[in-house]
Order: sequence, then C-alpha cells, then structure tokens
Amino acid sequence: MSFSEIKRREIKNYLLHKIDEDDDAVIAKVADAFGISATSVRRYIDAEIADGHIMADDSKKSGYSLIFKNHSFEYNIKDMDEHEDNVLYTDIYPILSVNENAGRIWKYALPEMFNNAIEHSQGKRLKAHVEACCLYTRIAVSDNGIGIFKNVVNAMKDYGFKNPTPEDAIIELYKGKFTSCPERHTGEGIFFTMRMVDKLSIVSDGTILEHGYYGDVSYIKSHLLAYAMKLSKTGTVVIMELINNTQRSSREIFDQYADIDEGLIRTSIPVFEACLDRDPVARSQARRIAHRLEGFKEVTLDFSKVEIMGQGFADELFRVFKNAHPDTILTPVNMNSDVQMMYLYSVNKKVEAPRYK
Repeated sequence: MSFSEIKRREIKNYLLHKIDEDDDAVIAKVADAFGISATSVRRYIDAEIADGHIMADDSKKSGYSLIFKNHSFEYNIKDMDEHEDNVLYTDIYPILSVNENAGRIWKYALPEMFNNAIEHSQGKRLKAHVEACCLYTRIAVSDNGIGIFKNVVNAMKDYGFKNPTPEDAIIELYKGKFTSCPERHTGEGIFFTMRMVDKLSIVSDGTILEHGYYGDVSYIKSHLLAYAMKLSKTGTVVIMELINNTQRSSREIFDQYADIDEGLIRTSIPVFEACLDRDPVARSQARRIAHRLEGFKEVTLDFSKVEIMGQGFADELFRVFKNAHPDTILTPVNMNSDVQMMYLYSVNKKVEAPRYK
C-alpha cells in the first residue's frame, strides 16, 4: 500500500506522539488508527531510529523514547543590559530546528523572558537551557533574583491591593496589562507568550503559574519543581514548550486579544488555575478574578476542569461585577452541566433592593 507524503507524515507524527506519551500499545494503536499492519508500523519505527529521532529504551512501557539534544548557556546579567538579543542570535536561535511560525514565536517569547530577568529580577546570573526533540522544543530561562511573584506582590501593594499573595500575583499575570514598571513596560510580555507557546510554567519560591497543562495537577507540580530546581535554587524559572511545526502564528494571537488602536482589550482567564483550591466557590475568589477586569472590553472565563461553582462566586462575578461594569463583556466557556446551571441561575436571578417602611 502506497501513501501520499501527507499521510506518511500523519502516521509518523502520530507514532512519535504515542512514543512521547509512553503508550504501552503504541504499535497496535498506530496500526488501528491508520489501517496498516503491525509490520508496517515497525518499518516506520525503524526509519525513525535510523533518522536519529527515537531509540530503543527498555525502561519505557512503549519500548522506545524520543532522542533529545540539550544545550545550556549562562550569562552575567550586568553585561546584558539592553543587549539581550545579541546572545539569542548567536547562541539560541541558530540551534532551533523549527518551522517559520515557531521561529517567530520564539523570537517574541525569548527576548521577553530574557528582558524580564534582566530588568526585574535584581539577580546576577541568567541561565538558558534548550531541550529539543523531533516533535517539540522546550526552553527554560532562569535567574537567581528576587522571584517574579514577590516582585509582582510588591508592585500590587503600590497599586492599592490589600495584603496580596503570590496566588493573587498569578491571577494578575493571567489577566495581562499588569507591570511593576509601567513607565517602561505594558505588562503584555508574559500574557502573549503564554498564549503563543503550547505550554508555559513559571516557578518561584514553590509557587507555580501553569498554562497549557492538562494532566494531573500534583504530577505537574512535582515534575516542574524538580526540573526547575535543577536549573536554579532561587529566583525564577520560566519553562516554555512549543511544537516544532506549529500551525499557530504570533499574528493570530495578537489579533485575538489586541486592537491596533486600543492595544490589549481582550483577555482570558483559566478559572481552575486561577483559584487557589481549584474550586471557584467563594465571593473573595470572584473579587480577586474581577479586579481590573473593567480595563478590558471582553473577558473569556475558561471553566475547563472546573467541576463545581459556588453560588457566591457566580453571583459576585456574573451579577455584582457585571451590574457595576456593564461595558465589560464576560463570556464563560467550557462549562460542564453543573457549572452552567449555576451560571444561568446567577444571570437570571432578579434581586430587588429591600423596601423599608
């Protein structure tokens, strides 16, 4: 049976993803998915081994593992002021093996993360670690400074926040348009970067911001913390991952959230990640999420992974905030039936002011 080049690429990519997932039935699943024999799947595997993309690995359930290339760099921050792009062009960009879309995304994301470390961390050392395979590239940028969440918490106090916590800082970073240095920055670098890459995590002082992860939360936390601590014992570690042949473009992300005349006018908040205990039930949680939302025209609230929503949370966000700020459009998405029922209850409920005689 002869397949087109497009079909062969589909089989190859599916096979590699199953190996990356360490699927113990990789041969059977590839054969079933594309209607080919187990012998044909093994030929694809042999070809990937010959190309240096995978290797036999008895420690894996699938029997194979992806081959990664690793590169590490370390810089003195005081030598990099306003010249962070120089080392990116000499050290990192040349070793990336990605398509045009991915290349443009990295050329946006990496300068933003380097600049954050240079201008905000108060650290002395910056490290970059590139880990790449045939499917995706993962890049970690770390510093030994004050820590991003401490920095944001300190800035929040100047903006009038009362007793802000690192978790509050995470919510503000999800929203965007928050910066500790408004005279020099717009607070959009992390916002756009986390939406351009497939996965992003920021680790500092045991607190984690995560975006794009859909597995078990406890596993994610332990994995990221272990990875981060290998790179830096203090300060901040930003870990980004992007498929090498991504179809996503940086332009479509900008167009999704920003207006050429008005700037960043739309935002999206992952409710599950934004709530400390994952369940949005309390009015206080809703108030933290609602803070500064009036600065946006449209807000998407993503309820993926949220199983329940409390009446107080729903009422505070979808009735109280909405009544106070009717020009801000709140759009909830990815709600299960229970969450949707509470949402509909909150928006349809009519509450009249008490009448006193």
